[in-house]
Amino acid sequence: MVRWLCRNAIPEEGLWANAYPGTRLLLHPRDWIEHLLLRGERYEPLTLGFLTANLRAGDAAVLAGVNFGLHVVVAARAVGESGRVIGIEPQPAALLRTRQNLEANGIEGRALLVECALGSATGFVPMAWSSPANAGAASLLDPGPGFGVCVVPLPHVLGCESAPRLLLLDVQGYETEVLAGISNGWRPDLVVVESDPEFLERAGVTEPDLLRSISDLGYQLHDLHGSPVTVTSTGFVERNIIGVRPGATVNWIAAEEGR
Repeated sequence: MVRWLCRNAIPEEGLWANAYPGTRLLLHPRDWIEHLLLRGERYEPLTLGFLTANLRAGDAAVLAGVNFGLHVVVAARAVGESGRVIGIEPQPAALLRTRQNLEANGIEGRALLVECALGSATGFVPMAWSSPANAGAASLLDPGPGFGVCVVPLPHVLGCESAPRLLLLDVQGYETEVLAGISNGWRPDLVVVESDPEFLERAGVTEPDLLRSISDLGYQLHDLHGSPVTVTSTGFVERNIIGVRPGATVNWIAAEEGR
């Protein structure tokens, strides 16, 4: 039924829907995450709540992996007109979707979208085109025809700017490469890192490897509720790990908020 609707009933550009309180996005059910949102379900509500609770007016945030813009829009609302969100994404289609959704919410001036991939060192790698069924799942690990991508360490993207308040990494198995490009002298207060077992396996990285790479940068490891975790922990809430720089303030999300 969904496939039939995508072909015959849903406009190519999609439908407007409320994807998060105060956030209206243009969505299309051909993408499974957008399909869930159009059905009235929620996607990563605790992670979105964490962004809202820990970003204030004037803050800066970097989000690597923008998909259709949900997390970027929520973060841009949280930092206000005096703040700045940088969305980093190598897939042009994802950047265009995100720009469209920022404009729809009247906050395009709060976000800078950058077309590149993050890694441990400057380089140039091939990347396959994303699938329309889940554009946000595109990975540098995917085989197939595509295009060339410039890879740079995160501090190089920001130039002389100081570290942001928050960094979110949703880079489909490339997380340890991105973290390896961050120096101890340039550390956000908070890092939110996705741990997807499927993509980690494809990258030849274990979950303890990922947790250790966060810890080695000096971060204390937690889940979204603030419960401490170790490098041998598994089964993270919404598959996200929170790294907290010692001394940084953090607002945790109560467990009942995800119900």
